[in-house]
Amino acid sequence: MATELLPWVMVVVGIVGLGLGASWLVDGASRLALRLGVSPMVVGLVVVGFGTSMPEFAVSVRAALGGASGLSLGNAVGSNIMNLLLVLGLAAALKPIHVVGGARVLRRDLVFGLVPALLLVGLAWRGFIGRPLAIGLLVVFGAFVAIALGQARVESSGRTMVKGRPLVHLALVGIGIAVLVVGSELMVRGGIELARRFGIAEAVIGLTLVAVGTSLPELATSVVAALKGESEISIGNVLGSNIFNLGLVVGVAFTIKPAEVPVFVIRQDIPLLILATFIVGRIVVRDGRISRAEGTAMLALVAAYTVFVVVRGG
Repeated sequence: MATELLPWVMVVVGIVGLGLGASWLVDGASRLALRLGVSPMVVGLVVVGFGTSMPEFAVSVRAALGGASGLSLGNAVGSNIMNLLLVLGLAAALKPIHVVGGARVLRRDLVFGLVPALLLVGLAWRGFIGRPLAIGLLVVFGAFVAIALGQARVESSGRTMVKGRPLVHLALVGIGIAVLVVGSELMVRGGIELARRFGIAEAVIGLTLVAVGTSLPELATSVVAALKGESEISIGNVLGSNIFNLGLVVGVAFTIKPAEVPVFVIRQDIPLLILATFIVGRIVVRDGRISRAEGTAMLALVAAYTVFVVVRGG
């Protein structure tokens, strides 16, 4: 009995570890950055965006190194779909999301979220992600960071008073990274074992169970931000994290180890991600809001997608 439950325990503990590790990493890094005089806008864009994507990063890179390329790509793609439909859908269902201004930034982030997906569909149609494509994804990600920071016109006006000692913040960063590594190891091992036990493709586990688990930091951040009336953070966190996931996460994973990936992820799931991005983008850019009804519809779509993935199998 204990042996049968072990993979489930590993996945659950892994999810908890990823959530805690990301939280500690973001907290420690943001406080260090502010103490060093870095603009809060930069902290939000780079530190929080990267921090909430660290679970995907840790899981996908670890999976790629372990030869589970399907799990690696499935996690990144599935997390992006969950971010758009589950995270924003739940946040809007709880409290309508209103975005005041920032249409240009929204369009920029939507475009940069689409470009890596289009590159993957166009250049990995036969189910192989080579190093040139992976490096191309990293170039797109680098361009996004450079343009975003340039448009933000950051002005560092000196150090900011932050509670706590620098060593404590540095320790939080170190502990956060360590917990993320352990959590990703547990989740990958547990996920692969579950896939083998039930005869399910690793990519399916990545697109569903692991994707939801690694999207928890974005879920927590966006829901809390929406409830506090800081809707821009909800939208920005999701769109920014999606760019991190396909640009940085997939780029690093397959630059390290190019590999074959399940064709159905490239030909079905990524096009569905592109469609979801268009739908959410259209809703937000149209009138700058996501209503409760639209949020509920997004939750219905993600439920239908999950059923589709499970029934389809691999």
